Amino acid sequence: MIHLRHILHPIHSVNSLYRRISTYANKRISERSFRSICRGKREQCWCGGPLTTFKWHPNYGTCVECGCYTNRRPPLDKELGRLYSFNLYWHTRQTLKGFPSIENRLTNDRSDGRLDYWLGLIEQHGPSKGRVIEVGCAHGVLLYDLYIRGYDCIGVEPDEQTARWTRENTGLDVRSGFFPDVDLPKCDLFLAFDVIEHSPDPVAFIKGVARSLNPEGVAIIQAPMDRYHDKPPFQEMFDKVFDDLEHLFIFTSASFQRLCDMAGLQIILEERWRLAHEVALLRRERPGDD
Repeated sequence: MIHLRHILHPIHSVNSLYRRISTYANKRISERSFRSICRGKREQCWCGGPLTTFKWHPNYGTCVECGCYTNRRPPLDKELGRLYSFNLYWHTRQTLKGFPSIENRLTNDRSDGRLDYWLGLIEQHGPSKGRVIEVGCAHGVLLYDLYIRGYDCIGVEPDEQTARWTRENTGLDVRSGFFPDVDLPKCDLFLAFDVIEHSPDPVAFIKGVARSLNPEGVAIIQAPMDRYHDKPPFQEMFDKVFDDLEHLFIFTSASFQRLCDMAGLQIILEERWRLAHEVALLRRERPGDD
């Protein structure tokens, strides 16, 4: 007797093969989009120090002055708008990296614990009211929760389509542009989670943070920061941290301290959510601070 499954088996096999070929082809096409991004050359760290060879990745160097891991082949500034565009970054790039798209990140960020961690951090160390600016707010889930709690919230995204999508889905004031070149008011709480490592000019970025803060304001910065002296840095997270298309500077404790000093910002607390998601709380230095 011939069973239906015997007849359908070749059909299922053909369909499965088609899906695998289609997935492979789409991945190759997507990867080609990122290979076409023009890159420059960098021979100095943000602090001006020369770079030595970094044995774990050919496209990074280690600053002899501050220890910061510096991307030697960063995307050109003119390419950043394309890289961080709504479709290329929030869909194509995220899919290639195995991360959810912007539409699905809201659920992800609520379920994986980061949102609760951030809210707890703000509740414990931040102001209880006032204006909040979040640079790199993405889908706006954190800003929206803060808005519900009574904060006056402003978000920033580099891409206008992304900013518009978040405005339409949250009703919040979300502005487009690359920080610090965005018109913003002073704030009581400044947030940037997994952003500063993408900045081509961390000095301008951190000085922008200092300018944005009211005198008693607090900034919370989350980024990969090497505090561990592991070999290779960040151990199992190495490949995700040393992403030479996106991550331009990977800070050590010493290099991040030096960066904050340049902006007149004091580190008042260091902790982390997870490995490669290190956190620093900052405030403006006051007269009499050591």
